[in-house]
Amino acid sequence: LFDTGPMIVSYSRNFIFIKTKKTAGSTVEAVLATACAQSDIVTRPSDKYIGLDPAKLSASYTGEDPEESELEEKPLGKKHNDFYNHMSAEEAYSRIDPLFWDSALKLTVERHPYEKAVSQAYFRVNRKIRNSPEFPAYLDKIVRRGDYVGFTRWSIDGKNIIDEFIRQESLQEDIVRIGARLGFAVPAELPRLKSKTRIDLRPAREILNDEQKETVFTRCREEFEILGYKR
Repeated sequence: LFDTGPMIVSYSRNFIFIKTKKTAGSTVEAVLATACAQSDIVTRPSDKYIGLDPAKLSASYTGEDPEESELEEKPLGKKHNDFYNHMSAEEAYSRIDPLFWDSALKLTVERHPYEKAVSQAYFRVNRKIRNSPEFPAYLDKIVRRGDYVGFTRWSIDGKNIIDEFIRQESLQEDIVRIGARLGFAVPAELPRLKSKTRIDLRPAREILNDEQKETVFTRCREEFEILGYKR
């Protein structure tokens, strides 16, 4: 599932989508963008899906989106109050009218932290290292760096602000539920893009060693507690 993604502030549908990393968040965001109006805020690259017939979503995609590093700090400009890719809830809050913020349904997509850490490592590393003996050391570096942490993106002052979590483990079911709540159609088959970077398809708990799992748990303790993921 493609995973280089922005955020959405939809005034027409009354929701705010906070993007996380390595969670299929851009798949979710592309679906959400099809329900948006041109006056809504949809940051690149998913702004190209605004108003698209959901049934045509998969067919509309013709190539890979830019890497996260190319997108993350590029704002849309003054007309969108400088919203940018992977903006945190705290950053977005300062740019959104408080009345709309309070009334809007706040969404994000999440995944088991172990899986996010492993997926992040495969996504960040070049293809040569993915297949080499160097990869375990690179994975350990990513685990320790903690770029996969989601809680800091969807919390303000240490408090969760999300009303509805979409889980990668139940992606289709959860997006259908959100679509029904917000009143928009969801494609029968979700687009699957950027799904070839991970070579080792074993569950992440079989890839990570005990020390790495403990590090992930320590960094993502709130996610384990709030979402009920098992260690």
